[in-house]
Amino acid sequence: MTAHSTRRSRLHKPLLSLLWLLLAIPTVYAQDAEKEKLPPAVHDPLFSKLAQEPEIKEDSSGKWEGSLGLGFTARRGASSTNQGSLSLEAERNMRDSRLLANMIAVRSSKDGERSSDTLNSDLRGERKFGERSFGFLGLGIERDGLQDMTVRGSLSSGLGLRWLNSDGLKLSLYGGLAYSQEHYRTSSDIKGLEVLLGTELRYALSPNSHISHRLVIYPDSISGGARYAMQGDLTTRINSHFGLQLAVLQKYREKVSSQNSHADTVLFTGITAGF
Repeated sequence: MTAHSTRRSRLHKPLLSLLWLLLAIPTVYAQDAEKEKLPPAVHDPLFSKLAQEPEIKEDSSGKWEGSLGLGFTARRGASSTNQGSLSLEAERNMRDSRLLANMIAVRSSKDGERSSDTLNSDLRGERKFGERSFGFLGLGIERDGLQDMTVRGSLSSGLGLRWLNSDGLKLSLYGGLAYSQEHYRTSSDIKGLEVLLGTELRYALSPNSHISHRLVIYPDSISGGARYAMQGDLTTRINSHFGLQLAVLQKYREKVSSQNSHADTVLFTGITAGF
């Protein structure tokens, strides 16, 4: 190869590089122009919601939810016996508090005359102090015809603990003081302060059935000795509005009059309506 050809080859290389650069500039410009002509990105509202952090809301609607039950039993033959029952179980949840209402009332008559009359009702408000602890204020009304007690009223207050609080199983323990008054047909009235201990259990057997149990114990009641009241029920939904209920109410008093029994148990069934 001659020196002349070597110099020409060296001269061609810079010229080829410059030519390649000039050819590449329109291509890059065309690509940028195509990008500018592309439509804007489509924002799907469905996927936008999935990309956001989920919002978790507690059941704090403030509406009353529960059931009202009604039962009736009639017996005819050597004697005529009628028994009617009424039950209520309701709950109202707020953000940091809740209201609970429950009642079981049974009235029996024999040969047209009232033979027994039993009522247990309680309205309790709870206020959260922490994740599991709460304070409560309660109002209770009771009637016991077998003990000749026309009415018993009590105002209670204390502290409680939600021992279990899952979707299927809830257990609360509480205790405090109650100021109570008892009025009798055949004896003098009684009033004073007493200590109370209570438990409340709710267990879901299935999406349509649940068990509720309540127990309140007074270790040293104002009438003397210990006493307790226990009520429980098994409720099964038939449809979205109605259900069947099997309920029991049991009371015990350590100190009673000579002609009265210490314990009284009532078992009844009925139909419930949800709300």
